[in-house]
Amino acid sequence: MSLTPTPLQLRAHNNFLSAQGAPSGRGGLILAWTGYFIAAFLAALMLPAPARSQSAGNVVLESNEQLFCVLAALNAAGYDAGAGASEAGDTRRIVREYLQAQKAPILPDLKKFYEQHRVKGDPSRELGQYISLALLVGSAPTFNLTVKEDELPPDARDVAGFLPLLRAYYAQAKLLNLWSQVQKQYDAAVARYTDEVRQSFVLTEAYLRVPAGGYLGRTYAIYIDLLGEPEQVSARIYGLNYYLVITPSQDLKLDEIRHQYMHFLLDPLAAKYAGEINQKVNLRMYAMQAPTLGLDFKDDFALLVTECLIRTLELRMGKKPPAESLKKVEEMTAQGLILVPYFYESLAAFEHQDASMTSFYKPMILAIDPKIEEKRMFNVHFATRPPAAVVKVAPAQSEEERLLDQGDNQFFQGKYLEAKTAYRTVIERDNPLSERAIYGLAVVYANMRKPDLAEEYFQKSLATAHDLRIVTWSHIYLGRLDDLSGKRDAALSQYHAALLTAAGFPMALRAAQSGMETPFGSSSGDKNK
Repeated sequence: MSLTPTPLQLRAHNNFLSAQGAPSGRGGLILAWTGYFIAAFLAALMLPAPARSQSAGNVVLESNEQLFCVLAALNAAGYDAGAGASEAGDTRRIVREYLQAQKAPILPDLKKFYEQHRVKGDPSRELGQYISLALLVGSAPTFNLTVKEDELPPDARDVAGFLPLLRAYYAQAKLLNLWSQVQKQYDAAVARYTDEVRQSFVLTEAYLRVPAGGYLGRTYAIYIDLLGEPEQVSARIYGLNYYLVITPSQDLKLDEIRHQYMHFLLDPLAAKYAGEINQKVNLRMYAMQAPTLGLDFKDDFALLVTECLIRTLELRMGKKPPAESLKKVEEMTAQGLILVPYFYESLAAFEHQDASMTSFYKPMILAIDPKIEEKRMFNVHFATRPPAAVVKVAPAQSEEERLLDQGDNQFFQGKYLEAKTAYRTVIERDNPLSERAIYGLAVVYANMRKPDLAEEYFQKSLATAHDLRIVTWSHIYLGRLDDLSGKRDAALSQYHAALLTAAGFPMALRAAQSGMETPFGSSSGDKNK
């Protein structure tokens, strides 16, 4: 019995691509039809921050005290990236000057911790690990974790030792008083976004014809913070909750906000109809050939389908001439978003009928004809470098990356011995801590039916990996191994850990939920192999 989803559905995303354009003129007609349910969203968005943060199933746009406290302490500890580089720099300067005057006794320990956990050469990741931690702690002054420490995502786990220092610093530096002093600046920053975000969401819901507020207990929280390096957007999905943290920016990050919102609306449909999507999975062989397509999309076909649909939605909702739109379709297809042409045609049909996307989604997926899509692919020349808009030139592919890609492709083709050789070469010659190679060996051993070696390498993956797709699937595989060994309690613990980060990966979410419901290997549990 293979532990692997069939065909391979191993990995999946928290990255997203920029949206583009404004809603189409037809949105005005749809808006009139949907006005009766849009009021609920408007009311929720306009509630005072305390009321909004306590509501279940909300879309919230606000500041966040836990995030403020974590980043305030981080600034005191030596975090200087982008200080004074934006209009919001006045707020950050006020905060830093206030904290400097407090002379908190715990500050030397705080600085030592920060220095020991620097991420050299990657300021975004350095800040990101503390953002992840802040999103998984409760309110001040206790800042207790909202999940078990051993279930924290890797980046947050790396800096979990920051919390005892934060608790002491909160009291010593009187952060509650500081939070009160800067609340007006934060309220103004939130207000700058409110009307534009409201309009964007109303038009998105109107186009999709989905009722506002129908989120089944899920939350999409957009947090504005003024203490981080400017122009940063950090997306996270934990449990069933979506987050977007935005630092000071000259232009409103509306495209990014809407893109994550579309994932919030559409990811559950991909998970619900993962079986139907999996019927078309052979098309993934074409995406595997696209050099610029991210691994997340290559390794989780349902995630690729969702991304193609969202990018097409952004295009069709934009006011672009047909020739320009078709050129954009070609460009996105060349980047590996292979179903954009299909969705571009399907959404044209969607616009001329009355069903909501919730009803239209399943038949739209089932109508994908692999033979037609294969014919489209014959004339596609995949891009070999980033789009022109990307200023930084991508470095040449290293020998390690070439071997990893080779191993992934060989595994996809069922050439397990060859894949094992590629992954082992990376570990023994290039990088003994390569998370892709360690995980690759784990899934190879799982498919070669060597459970002891598979378990050993999945445990190594959890100890070394920071890639959430690898972490999530490692928990799922370990749960399946425990189930096959009759250790149901241990399996449930692994599936539960996977659920913290699985929501962004449709196939992983379905597998983890199935594992929670039915032991893997039972007659009813084999449906997610």
